[in-house]
Amino acid sequence: MAAASYYQGGTPSEPTYTTEMYNIPSPDPSYSRPQGSPNPAHDRPHSSQQDYLNPAGYAPSGSVPQTPKPSGGMTRQARALLEKLKRWIRVLQIVAQACTVLFTLIMFGIMIYVNEKFYTTKGLVRDGRTAWPQGGTKEWPSIMLLAASGLTLLMSVVLLFGYCCCWKKTKTSWKFTVFRYVVQIAAWIMVSVIYRYEKGLHGNDNDLWGWSCSTKAKDIQETFNGVVDFSSLCKAQGGSWNVSIAEVVVKILFAIGHFYIYRKKEPLEKQNFADRIVSGRKERKI
Repeated sequence: MAAASYYQGGTPSEPTYTTEMYNIPSPDPSYSRPQGSPNPAHDRPHSSQQDYLNPAGYAPSGSVPQTPKPSGGMTRQARALLEKLKRWIRVLQIVAQACTVLFTLIMFGIMIYVNEKFYTTKGLVRDGRTAWPQGGTKEWPSIMLLAASGLTLLMSVVLLFGYCCCWKKTKTSWKFTVFRYVVQIAAWIMVSVIYRYEKGLHGNDNDLWGWSCSTKAKDIQETFNGVVDFSSLCKAQGGSWNVSIAEVVVKILFAIGHFYIYRKKEPLEKQNFADRIVSGRKERKI
């Protein structure tokens, strides 16, 4: 048969058409093609499917393979949404760091004021006593809050400067961002809880906050007028603790917002990256 000899490498002298192979009627042997008329088997226009045709002009399997169509890239609307989400993430991080700078600056200023008052007046004696607890003062909770607020303030100022002026260099992976949020939130929860727990622990008002708010401090206030204002110290330290709680709440809210925007941005980011690979473009990541 013509098809068999074709696939075995032979060249048939005259192709034989059968209905079993192609389900078409056999041509009349006595028919002669008029001169100048097109030959359907050999005078076909060239196409990318020519290699799939046998000498009779038909595909061996009875069908022509279809060329797969390339999948479309990102639409203009998708790219605009991606850029919008990137801007929102940058704005969110700048606002979050600005709030952290503001809160920690307030706490840092208050704790400097409280510790400065204590260390400058702890040796002052009036009526046979100092302005602070007789059995010794527990100042480490105030120093802990002072150190935590100062360290957080320094880190937040550096990050805020980077986000505003060097965004491309300070942009990090989402894993590092999650790690930073978790560490900061956990650290401030621990600091706030310890600072509040140590106030007047076991009824012993020997810490700076507990002593400033105690009745014993009120009893000696007249003696130390002009030196120490226990009422203002009590309010200042209470306000510092409230600010630390606000810092934790704000960080949690910003972390949730950052995660929500990231979940919407990540599929678009992956599609954009795939399009750049396919097209060969090297787009700088913002």
